[in-house]
Amino acid sequence: MADATTAKTEIGDPMEALSHFFILATTQDHSAARVAACMLLGLYNGHRFPFDLTELRRFDAGNLKRALALLEFDARPRMEVHEWLNRLYGCTDFGPRFEHMAHRWNLKGKCKKAGLVPVEAVQFQRAGDSHE
Repeated sequence: MADATTAKTEIGDPMEALSHFFILATTQDHSAARVAACMLLGLYNGHRFPFDLTELRRFDAGNLKRALALLEFDARPRMEVHEWLNRLYGCTDFGPRFEHMAHRWNLKGKCKKAGLVPVEAVQFQRAGDSHE
């Protein structure tokens, strides 16, 4: 039987999904990483970054389960996705990180390069990983 800590980070947990997709979108360069970036940016600002739901077909079963959990979680948002990541990682710069992600993937809707705020490199831990 899984304890509460294990259950918290299982596939399908929205915080695990959010963390997983952000790491995937900012560190990998395959089609699933692009879909993760487009989905996250759509949640971040759907007017600037519209997301085609048929792109979810590119995900494997695990990532699809994560995506559905994240979409359900964000359907009634208490905070914006970048704010959840700020809280999860104890930072205040995930808004600018999303802008950098849009540039990384050269997406329509991205700001001008001159408008990017510099951000320091971060060594990410997935949600629920021990910080000790």
